[in-house]
Amino acid sequence: MALPQWSPATLFLPQVSTQGGPFSAYARIMTRQGTIIGEVGEKPHEAAGADFLAVMKSEKFGFDVEIVTSRARIAAQHADLKWFGPLGAGLLLIAATGIVVLVPRRTARNPMAEIEHALEAGEFVPYYQPIVDIRTGRLCGAEVLVRWRKPDGTLVLPGAFIPLMESSDLIHTLTRNLMQKVCDEAGPSISRRSDLRIAFNFAGKLFSEPTTVKDVRNIFANSPIKFSQVVLEVTERDPIVNFTKTRQTIAALQDLGVRIAIDDVGIGHSGLSYMLKLGVDIIKIDKIFVDAIGTDRNSTTIVETLVDLARNMRMDVVAEGVENFEQVMHLRALGVRLAQGYVFAPPLPGSSFLQLVEAIDPLQPAGTDATERIRASA
Repeated sequence: MALPQWSPATLFLPQVSTQGGPFSAYARIMTRQGTIIGEVGEKPHEAAGADFLAVMKSEKFGFDVEIVTSRARIAAQHADLKWFGPLGAGLLLIAATGIVVLVPRRTARNPMAEIEHALEAGEFVPYYQPIVDIRTGRLCGAEVLVRWRKPDGTLVLPGAFIPLMESSDLIHTLTRNLMQKVCDEAGPSISRRSDLRIAFNFAGKLFSEPTTVKDVRNIFANSPIKFSQVVLEVTERDPIVNFTKTRQTIAALQDLGVRIAIDDVGIGHSGLSYMLKLGVDIIKIDKIFVDAIGTDRNSTTIVETLVDLARNMRMDVVAEGVENFEQVMHLRALGVRLAQGYVFAPPLPGSSFLQLVEAIDPLQPAGTDATERIRASA
């Protein structure tokens, strides 16, 4: 069913002819499904000989534009162009259609195209949130988060672009790029500290893609970072459709030495089934339970149960979103060993994270011990 004659979309349709008078043809904008979202002019009847039709398709914006008129109408209103014949009429229609398509292209904003351009330009950068052993204060690694650093220096948080990227194949490219950037940026420092682990967020659908194991192998086989230092986190927020394929992928990654974690445990689609079915190595307790620990008896019981279950299944536990030392004390009392959150540090850019690593765990330059022994014997 067509919309009324005027709608906001008609602003993008021609209103006047090339002669300056009223637009003499019929034009409309339609979705790919055929729904008319704007139209202008009077549609010629079949008896009028509406045998000129110009169609333009916009792949970028997902709509089609049609302009229809008759030979008789063109001949009457553009008598001075008769010598053009059919070619002249077609050119007029194409020119009018060009106005319809090009105006939205200049004014509309396509977020997916902007994200894709930013991905090609390398504007997505890793940030590192430290993971700490709350019994000893030792730095154990970091979770890699992503920020969109625009050319003007502004940072865009992942909530503004990750859902869009997960709806397309761009999330695959983003994940590969982040892993490679971490290898290049932090690899030398991490490789010298074999007990540090670096965790990457993996969209659930990546575990069912056939190239995932190959991508991880190719990136880290040629990297200073060892497979045993890599953790891949699958979030419980993403439903896993193919458990068989996902389990096979996880097993293949574990064969490489990579560890697998379940993120946001307790709030997602499947409860404890991911822990039981996927054979993971680490569970991460969501911030919602950490916030209520010590004040809400149910949250405390849930955390205690998860810790006991993980211990029985020989899994590590990481508490997320820890914001004060009271929470740290409660987590320690419940047997949690690893935690991350603003009480320790916010997500840090690469340079700041590497400075933190060097400050907490300084290493002597290679060959220092031998040099000192030579000096002592001289």
